[in-house]
Amino acid sequence: MKKQVFRVLAISGATFAVLFALFVTLYEPWQRTWGATHVEVNQAMPGDEIVRGPTFNATRAVTIDGCPQEIWPWIVQIGYKKAGFYSHDWIDNDGIPSAEHIIPEYQHLRVGDTIPLTNDVNAEVRVLEPNRFMLLVTGGDDGVNDPWTWAWGLYAQGEHQTRLITRLRMRVDRRVSSVFIDLFEIVMTSKLMLGIKRRVETSYSNHLVVSTRCADSWSGAEVSGVLSN
Repeated sequence: MKKQVFRVLAISGATFAVLFALFVTLYEPWQRTWGATHVEVNQAMPGDEIVRGPTFNATRAVTIDGCPQEIWPWIVQIGYKKAGFYSHDWIDNDGIPSAEHIIPEYQHLRVGDTIPLTNDVNAEVRVLEPNRFMLLVTGGDDGVNDPWTWAWGLYAQGEHQTRLITRLRMRVDRRVSSVFIDLFEIVMTSKLMLGIKRRVETSYSNHLVVSTRCADSWSGAEVSGVLSN
């Protein structure tokens, strides 16, 4: 009996060790850089200086067939019980379906405004450069909890393609919380970004959005250079 118990414990321990090793070496790096290139992961974005030594630093990216001007309206209207987050609405929007169209009343976002993330958590808009950047910051006001930042960037590529890049930076004190974020946060963020991509490309293909050329938008290299100066 003791041998059987020891064998079960040994197998369980070995299995956990293998799974943890795979999580740390494969899954964690993959989900923290989902869709992003090495250059995009390492380039500067607004708010990088706010969270020093983050325990969670994730840069994700997706290519969208559309200009920054066509993508921007979908970004600025996000929010709990506003346009939603284009993700799993039963988790992040009380089951209310995310918007499938541009909502004019949510298009007048300004620096200093707040965007509701949940029923009792808001993020402050710290940076807002139309068709280029948005930086959301939450926490840190009580002097106890560290702030976390959520940066959005639009980088025109070619005549009618754009890279949508998001960066989430935070400090998580408890390893359990960090593991939880690493495991599940990507599920929401990837669906959010793909949700924006689908809406933009569907609107464009159906001629619901007036197309403009991307030639007058900054390239990723130009933006990176400005931020690093």
